[in-house]
Amino acid sequence: MWSGGALVVAPPSARELADARTSQKAIVSQACQDEILAGFESSALGAPHSYPAKFTDQQNLNASVVASLLPGLAADWTTPFWCADADGVWAYVPHTAAQIQQAGRDGKAAILACLTKNQQLAEQIDGATTIEAVQAVQWSNP
Repeated sequence: MWSGGALVVAPPSARELADARTSQKAIVSQACQDEILAGFESSALGAPHSYPAKFTDQQNLNASVVASLLPGLAADWTTPFWCADADGVWAYVPHTAAQIQQAGRDGKAAILACLTKNQQLAEQIDGATTIEAVQAVQWSNP
């Protein structure tokens, strides 16, 4: 709309703004999920290793951590777990109880960091008052 020679942009309707927020939160949430599923790093083995974190990987890590906590564990107990060294070589590497528990803690911390970031971005999206401001809220990796 023109007013006095200047273009006046009408504010978005409540429905348009709500739709933009819903869409942007879905985009950010998908980016969050993608980052979680990309895996995490842990130095549980004494040097940084990459660990997978797709849904089955998370279940396998949880099962390994639980197994490491069961009573009557042999002193030399280990469990093989899939991870990659600094050269990107993937292998099943034996982990002691302490090592698999540390990998589990590191995985949980990585996932929680993503979920926290997702929530913070959702709050920014909810606070945005224009469609442009809503769409400016993006998932970015450091």
